[in-house]
Amino acid sequence: MLSKLAFFEAGAPAPSAGPGQDEALRAAIARQLGQGGRPVRVVPASGGTLGVCCHVEVGAERLFLKTHLPSAAARANLAKEGEILRRLYGTAVLRDAVEVVVPGEAARLCLVMAELAPRTAPMPPADAAALVRDFSQMLAGWRPAGLPDDWTIEHYVAHGERAVARLEGQGFLTSPTAAAVAGLLAQLRAALEGLPRVLCHGDLGPKNLMTDGSRPVAIDWEDAFWGVPGYDYLYWLTFIENRPHLSGAAFGRTGLGAPLERAILALVVLLKSELSVRSGAHLRHAVPIEARMAEVLALPAAS
Repeated sequence: MLSKLAFFEAGAPAPSAGPGQDEALRAAIARQLGQGGRPVRVVPASGGTLGVCCHVEVGAERLFLKTHLPSAAARANLAKEGEILRRLYGTAVLRDAVEVVVPGEAARLCLVMAELAPRTAPMPPADAAALVRDFSQMLAGWRPAGLPDDWTIEHYVAHGERAVARLEGQGFLTSPTAAAVAGLLAQLRAALEGLPRVLCHGDLGPKNLMTDGSRPVAIDWEDAFWGVPGYDYLYWLTFIENRPHLSGAAFGRTGLGAPLERAILALVVLLKSELSVRSGAHLRHAVPIEARMAEVLALPAAS
């Protein structure tokens, strides 16, 4: 969420490449990947907030390409994402990283990836928790280049403290609920000093969990940050698809203990709610923000 929060905190919408520039970019991609006379077909992919994605056919091979919007920060963030994918999956997922020249622009970095498939069944909570533990172990003791120093869970908590006041002031949270959430954030902030840091995905939802046919693959690491063990699992629990699992039985899989797990759930729901209000997406949500937060506050406060 940090990349999206940063745009809204700056008071400006995310930059747009524009349809003409997108067309020029796709043509440049086709030229780059078609060197040697190979036939190339480039089709825009739907979705993606802060990047540009395409389905690509190079001869008989189907690939997925992701590039960045034209800024140095966006390029560095994509390079970081590529480093993480290579660290986790080798060349099985990230096939190549190439420079594509668009006339009149600086060269764009493009990640050329295997075409993955959506999962056909929901992931059980135990599997999601195990996957997050695997990430933490594989990324332990390593730091990708391009990860901003202030992309930390402390930064999230600071965003959350501001968001509580805004959502209460706008009438999305009642005063008692806002006070309870503020108390959980204070509890989390006080505990952070004694917790280890791990590299977290930052946006581990069902749509970012694909499969290569034999194993789950986590994509879109653009929001990776320094968090705490189990954060990504708790984030995964907050998606509507996983709402049936949001109960006391879901606790105890992170090693943090129920009080901190509950506090992190509250932080995630709070920041998601803040983003939904700023983007207008809350108008399409079936469950009001107050009700979502009440579900978290009703969870057991002790292990």
